[in-house]
Amino acid sequence: MKKTARTAPRYDMMFGDGKFNATLLIGPDPFGAFYDYSVFQGARLKLKKTGFELTGHKVGLDIFETVFNHNGNSIRARIRLVHGRSYSGGLQELWRESLAYEDLVYLKSHAGYGKHLSLSDDVSCFTDAMKEGFSHQDRKPYQLYYLDCCKSEMYYRDVFREYVGYDGVDLILHQWFCNYIIIGPVVVLLRELMVGSDFETIVAEMNDEYGVPHVDVEDDPEDLKQDRKMVTYCVG
Repeated sequence: MKKTARTAPRYDMMFGDGKFNATLLIGPDPFGAFYDYSVFQGARLKLKKTGFELTGHKVGLDIFETVFNHNGNSIRARIRLVHGRSYSGGLQELWRESLAYEDLVYLKSHAGYGKHLSLSDDVSCFTDAMKEGFSHQDRKPYQLYYLDCCKSEMYYRDVFREYVGYDGVDLILHQWFCNYIIIGPVVVLLRELMVGSDFETIVAEMNDEYGVPHVDVEDDPEDLKQDRKMVTYCVG
């Protein structure tokens, strides 16, 4: 029997145990570029303004927490904000653990023009971590991923589906070359998840926060639409 494609997210599964855990990984930038630190600081300020309390800190890692209501249930949210360049632990190990256990995984990095995500110059450190995380016996049954990278829809949507299929993961992706210093959309995502918005509302609010994508010299002429949006949501 052919399976019916999903048309909506499964947030009830994400909040089902009364907890919501997310890891936001900022960078690391390639050596010689330092945008990632200002982006990390910007994310800290926006999380605080959204109502999250800073409850833990060590080099390269801040822990934020809050409590919100979802369908009449109290949900405790824990956000790990990670600065990849200065994180004092094992970054690749943190990434593997996040892929297996987090409800929301966010990556702010450079797309590598389809070759890699910049956890290192070696694509295998990302893809191998994906394989290990997605085959973990205790992996979350439903997760939400936001790949905040240039043209991540084109580069990574199909790659992700090859690893995880369509049942247990929804993807938030970018359609165009993006401005690396813009961090607001992920905080909007958290805000809208906590108030129970559907994915159409989430996409609209994230695109409003992002603003109009800039024009890049590599954009195709037919893509230079006045109403083009950055953020797209891929339901499994």
